[in-house]
Amino acid sequence: MLLYRYTGKPRVGTMRELLRKTLYVQENFGRVTAPFLTVHGTADGVTCPSSSKLLYEKASSDDKTLKLYDGMYHSLIQGEPDENVAIVLKDMREWIDERVERYGSK
Repeated sequence: MLLYRYTGKPRVGTMRELLRKTLYVQENFGRVTAPFLTVHGTADGVTCPSSSKLLYEKASSDDKTLKLYDGMYHSLIQGEPDENVAIVLKDMREWIDERVERYGSK
């Protein structure tokens, strides 16, 4: 499979800033209280699915959903086979529709 991503050596300053921001975000996962859906491909070569699992576990939200897609890559709705894209979009639509039903009349 052809992957479209940068494969050159990263600049030290860029990597230091990415690490700093990543740590900040991870340290504040517990402050997430809004309903959220996080989706991740298990074969993602850009970001590790464990980061999505960590957000799900640490977030304070009472309404949170984690969907892992076995064998899918980083961009779940671009670059995946059409049948995979359809699955992901269907799951996202259903999640949103459920929230509209649940919270829409409040």
